[in-house]
Amino acid sequence: MKVAVLYFAHARSARGQASESFDLPDGTTVAELKERLAVLLGSRVPTFLLARNEAYAAPEDALHDGDEVAVIPPVSGGAALIGPEAVDAAALVQAVQGPSQGAVCLFLGTVRNEFEGRPTARLQYEAYQPMAERELDSIAREAEAAYPGSRVALFHRIGTLELAEASVGIAASAPHRGDAFAACRQVIEEIKVRAPIWKREIAPDGAEHWHEEPQP
Repeated sequence: MKVAVLYFAHARSARGQASESFDLPDGTTVAELKERLAVLLGSRVPTFLLARNEAYAAPEDALHDGDEVAVIPPVSGGAALIGPEAVDAAALVQAVQGPSQGAVCLFLGTVRNEFEGRPTARLQYEAYQPMAERELDSIAREAEAAYPGSRVALFHRIGTLELAEASVGIAASAPHRGDAFAACRQVIEEIKVRAPIWKREIAPDGAEHWHEEPQP
């Protein structure tokens, strides 16, 4: 079967063309195509989503002859992504840079070895992913509106994270440093109370404890 793939923004730059056609075996899933595209796009586009026939596609969706698949890379400003991939700090910074931006503030939330006196060996994050993506996008756009000229990009990991690994990355840029710092701070504080993302602490002895933030 033949499937058309469309590239946008830095995915188009990385591939060197706006579209191409793929001959795929019958029954190929969105996840299998994404693995193939990840190899072709390489480190220049470390994270992206796929849309099939103008709607976001689930990994298990089967592709059909004549489908049109769009590669959706992180956008500049308002980027809201969540997944098991490692936080790519360089990609977040690149997403918010520009000739009008005089400052870029990068925040990385990392796994530490204790919380409120409890020793921690690792953390597990889970999320209500569709809602979390929408909420993260809203949080980023609200920060951009609060600080005119600012741009925000972010990524939150889910899954099991070891000590010192980054669970969330936020890059905020603005014409002036005060707004960049403020936008970054606003985003992380809003994420902690609004995003449907949950954190479970795993102690060295295997004991588990769900960490709760105050409700807004």
